[in-house]
Amino acid sequence: MDYSGRVNAKKGGGGVAGNEETNIHTRSRIKELLATQVLDLDNDPYVFRNHLGLLECKLCLTTHVSESSYISHLGGRKHQMNLEKRRILDEKHSQNKQMNNKVNSIVSINNIPKRRWDKIGKPEYKLSKIRNPDSLKVGILLNVKYPKITVEEPFFRFMSYYELSTKNQNISQTYILKDIDDSEADSYQYLVISAEPYHNICFVIPNNKVIDKPADVSQMSDSYWWHWDNDTKEFFLQFMYK
Repeated sequence: MDYSGRVNAKKGGGGVAGNEETNIHTRSRIKELLATQVLDLDNDPYVFRNHLGLLECKLCLTTHVSESSYISHLGGRKHQMNLEKRRILDEKHSQNKQMNNKVNSIVSINNIPKRRWDKIGKPEYKLSKIRNPDSLKVGILLNVKYPKITVEEPFFRFMSYYELSTKNQNISQTYILKDIDDSEADSYQYLVISAEPYHNICFVIPNNKVIDKPADVSQMSDSYWWHWDNDTKEFFLQFMYK
């Protein structure tokens, strides 16, 4: 028998498939894929139909003319490799998110939100110079009224020039140079009183004398005390110099 007419054919192996045989094989393969898999475009996160009516795989960036072509792509090596890469990336992202949640659960100055409120203006206050008739020590008595206070009571703090923010340092420098001659802002200390929803108020106090207060600033004494009158909504602060 003459096999010379068959291209690349071997005896007993049959001839090379032509276009008709290839099409028959392709149609049978597509029929099997459609019978075993059902394409659900709504639940598949990686497929969508573009404006031309073609199916696109967002994971592999491929375009398919029919559902059978996309189903065939799902079982291909490229799609499976990209699925594995995506799974690894999702695991890393999940681990990083868990680590961030653990870090955020630790209380620190970075993860505590800054308190904000709508300020209604400055409170009414009165500052008086006083003197102890027995010891002749001089001091200051401060009375501040907070009729619309929204917190339990005001709080205060003595601050140095270097504890202020840059903005407040500039404000204090301008205020002192304007009203006090031959003085510098770092030679004073600042008493800041805060109570929501009022603006914070600050008093410039000379730093040439030492305030007579206990070692524990949370404790009060005869020369250093404060009081909040919840009935009249008034705050009193008194301190004497040594």
